[in-house]
Amino acid sequence: MTTRALAPRRRPPTFSTLALTALLIAVLVPMAALLLYGLTNRWDRHWWPEEPTLRWIAQALLDPRVQGAILRTALLALASAMLALLCGALATIPAALAAQLDTGPSARRLLRLLDLTALLPFAIAPVVIAISALELFVGRWGAWLPVPLVYVAVVAPTLFPLVHKTLQSALAQLGAASLIEAGRTLGASDALTLRRVLLPLLAPTLLAAFLLAWVTAAMEFAIANLLLGGQLELLQPLMNSLRNVNGHQAAALMVIAFAGVASIVALVAALTRRWTSPTN
Repeated sequence: MTTRALAPRRRPPTFSTLALTALLIAVLVPMAALLLYGLTNRWDRHWWPEEPTLRWIAQALLDPRVQGAILRTALLALASAMLALLCGALATIPAALAAQLDTGPSARRLLRLLDLTALLPFAIAPVVIAISALELFVGRWGAWLPVPLVYVAVVAPTLFPLVHKTLQSALAQLGAASLIEAGRTLGASDALTLRRVLLPLLAPTLLAAFLLAWVTAAMEFAIANLLLGGQLELLQPLMNSLRNVNGHQAAALMVIAFAGVASIVALVAALTRRWTSPTN
């Protein structure tokens, strides 16, 4: 038999491959155009950009307005992510463990209720959430409720699906019920097994869920614009306002935001890969 006969035949691209390629093109081409626009001085005379420069990124990083918006966004997103992680962990871990241990129908009903609650942020538009918060917390109770605190309390529930689904999947993959049963066999209490075994194993997952929630909160636009637009300027509303003033600087600011998000996503991927590695 010849070498050509032994070589495997190349399969034609499937529909899923073509769909994935089209999706990547639709996502990456606008990002590449935004990057080029933020790194050049002109893109109005030809089909290609001209005069590459880092001036717009340097101006964005040195602008006190941008620095203040980045700092406020990071702090409010950090508070929202921490609140979402705390509430999500306290709700998901006991319910998932009780459901895996099959302690009764009430535990399974509670887990289904949490799954349904995790779908609500996708069913309710952020604009509706922001307007409702304005009417309730700012309009009626605005005399004694700080608006940044209201913002954190409103954004945190929208991050609950990230925390809930991440922890639920991790507990299922760990086989948490088997670990609890093994601890009971050795005479350890459930609280001791949770504290000394499960929580250390869940630490990378908790950190990954926190970072994802932090990124998602930092990229929030509708709630930040409607709820804090008149008092505190956050990163997303600032980029939208700069878009009509200086497109190059707005693009440079978006490039900086994308770089920060990409760094956090890479960190999450590294933590997840390390957690799922067979050597661990």
